[in-house]
Amino acid sequence: MVFNTRNSRIIHFGDCVLDLDTAELRRNGTKTSLQSQPFLLLTALLESPGQLVTREELTKRLWPAGTFVDFDQSLNKAVARLREALGDNAEHPLYIETLSRRGYRFIGPMDRAESEIDSATESKPHPKHLGAARILIALGVTLVALLCSGMWLISRNIPIPKVIDSVQITKDGQHKDVTIKLLSDGTRLYFQEGSYAGPLSTVAPVFTENPSLVQVSTQGGETARIPVSLEEPLVYDFSPVRSEFLAGGGGNALERPLWVLPLPTGPPRRVGNILALDACWSPDGNHLAYVKGNELFVAKPDGTEIKKLATLDEAAYWIRYSPDGTRLRFTVFTLSGQPEDWDMMEIGADGRGLHRLPIHGCCGKWSADGKYYFYQTSRDVWVLPERRTFLGGIEFGSPAQLTTGPIRFGAPTPGIDGKELFVVGNQPRIELVRYDGKLKQFLPFLGGISAGELEVSPDGKWVTYTTFPECNLWRSKIDGSERLQLTFSPVNAHEPRWSPDGKQILFTDVPRRMFTVPANGGSLQQVMPKGELPTTEVGAGFWMPDGNSMVFVMGTDKTPYAIYRLSLKTQELSKIPGSDDLLASRLSPDGRYMTAHGQNKTKLYDFQSQKWSDFSDGIPAWSHDSKFVYLHRKHGGQQSAEVVRIRVPNGKVEHVLDLKGITLGGYWPDWVSLLPDNSPLLMLDKSTQEIYRLQFQH
Repeated sequence: MVFNTRNSRIIHFGDCVLDLDTAELRRNGTKTSLQSQPFLLLTALLESPGQLVTREELTKRLWPAGTFVDFDQSLNKAVARLREALGDNAEHPLYIETLSRRGYRFIGPMDRAESEIDSATESKPHPKHLGAARILIALGVTLVALLCSGMWLISRNIPIPKVIDSVQITKDGQHKDVTIKLLSDGTRLYFQEGSYAGPLSTVAPVFTENPSLVQVSTQGGETARIPVSLEEPLVYDFSPVRSEFLAGGGGNALERPLWVLPLPTGPPRRVGNILALDACWSPDGNHLAYVKGNELFVAKPDGTEIKKLATLDEAAYWIRYSPDGTRLRFTVFTLSGQPEDWDMMEIGADGRGLHRLPIHGCCGKWSADGKYYFYQTSRDVWVLPERRTFLGGIEFGSPAQLTTGPIRFGAPTPGIDGKELFVVGNQPRIELVRYDGKLKQFLPFLGGISAGELEVSPDGKWVTYTTFPECNLWRSKIDGSERLQLTFSPVNAHEPRWSPDGKQILFTDVPRRMFTVPANGGSLQQVMPKGELPTTEVGAGFWMPDGNSMVFVMGTDKTPYAIYRLSLKTQELSKIPGSDDLLASRLSPDGRYMTAHGQNKTKLYDFQSQKWSDFSDGIPAWSHDSKFVYLHRKHGGQQSAEVVRIRVPNGKVEHVLDLKGITLGGYWPDWVSLLPDNSPLLMLDKSTQEIYRLQFQH
């Protein structure tokens, strides 16, 4: 066995050479530095060539105890990355074979490893050399003992903080997203309010209605607005040495011009010609780091002397310097709305040592002493304890969950004294309502439950919907009786659609899987994707009227999104012509037309002529007779202005109801459902978001 070869550090297999010291893989002469999880995965498989290594064993090997992550998705992602580095293929593997639902097996040819020490068949060493060797061994044992004792002392001296009290800081009832930046100068908190779409909303960070910069005392009290002259400002950081903000203003959501905003007043100053998605100052204020696209840069505070640190696989967000200024950490997020899928990464301030952290989440920030790194998942705040060893390395403790309960906490910001943590607390809730055209008012539907994305069955007697924020799939009669829960956590159920015969329901487990489930309950049947494709994202699925095929959107991080049709009889998959870069497909009940959204414009597809045409804007819902689509129309940047219906195919617009002063909510606030009489169902936002101060005990 290659791993039993004494002091072996190089492993040969197939056309690959793996260096265990540097985690470098050479394939056909090309060198690749493996990331930590693919490297650990490969070494685990190489330790048992030809033998099954279970998913449970690999999970324990790749992630330390206490790590909070979607292990199945993350392991699939690590396998995909390793296969990419090896030039391997899941369907026709050369090295890594998948044993369905069980684990993986290394099947590649293996050669003898190169040993740094001559084989045991060589002549016996001279006694003098043996004495020197014994001295080296003794020194090594002593050094290992010192290292172990040092690590024991480190773990012993980093107690996990425990939340012993919480105090509500704000009570203004304004919207505060859990991914906004809470900034502090020690006595006051600065943040932004307004309807907001950020990384947890699966889109680039942008305020959608009435953004305002406000401040409040860290002890609580009334909030006060800070006048800002920038167009659609998004605040990134507060200067550690001066009373001023680093902010983006104007441009688009992914590349905003970078500005400095002085306090208490003063005109904004442009930071060179920098465009950024996110930015932060170094602790001494002499540098700033920023993200543009998937590239990471540092520069002087005036925007000069720009230096690129790294090119990342995906766009990064929430970038922050360590308190000593030597490292940068950030979140790499995808279209997935689940932070448990996102990587948290670190790189040296000099651009060296890019690597992933042993945690997944978002929006992290160090405590002032650098001993704790606070971050968030979908609903809770976690802490990663750490400390420098006497050899200068970083030693991590086990991640610990700090919050739990009905309030979802995020945007963690440690206080200066290390005894408190400021967070945004969100109690998400929506109210499902129908619009009564005769009474000209909204009335609760199904008792005003916190649910949405409702669809009526073909016979008009049943409904299916998803609860909010749990994202569980339910069905009931249209009067609310005979309720039945069809999915449970961790399934993230959305976009339910009835089959034409009313016996099954198609839905998306956002963002990567589509399932069908019997309407009367039963086992889930995965429809797409076929096989193990961890980076594929699917959704917006519909049944064709004959029940023999489905249409849906599918894409990956490397291939464009498009609309596909799947034959349920032959499993043949075909792309709808001209559908590249289109999303949010919606099929008319008669199967004649389909709408899809792209480039801020909704397009209409005619299945008879197989041609696309420009149609409108917004994400529509089809009337039951297929003659109209209903959708939101927004005016002047407002989140909700009116609901209109548009005749198909001529595009004639008719006003249905006014939404002025109404805030919609839910996973997709723009979602419109229609009852059998085509009266609209909407999701009113009843959530509350306020800032809290959590008190610690160490």
